[in-house]
Amino acid sequence: MASHPDFDSKALEKIASFFKVFAEPTRLAILQMLRKGPSSVNNIVNALPTSQANVSKQLKTLYDADLLDREQHGNQVIYTINEPLVFELCEIACDKLNRQARVNGEVIYEI
Repeated sequence: MASHPDFDSKALEKIASFFKVFAEPTRLAILQMLRKGPSSVNNIVNALPTSQANVSKQLKTLYDADLLDREQHGNQVIYTINEPLVFELCEIACDKLNRQARVNGEVIYEI
């Protein structure tokens, strides 16, 4: 099959990798928590029903995707969202899910 000139496979792979960042529930929970403001790793770990190792792994993924900033404050690492696009993407996804949820009389989604 010949390559289509409008489809740059490297660009499409990069875009797919970016969307994969949002495909993990713990990462979404972290983003939801950080939407309220900066938080330390310890606070995130205490708020989520998962291990410290998993939270650290998910924070690294979000940081590597350039969605978070982090600052060292003594023994604490504080994370903040540095990309407002996160909120727009989550709102778009939640709006789509909510349209279907309303039809089915289900829960309303919000991130």
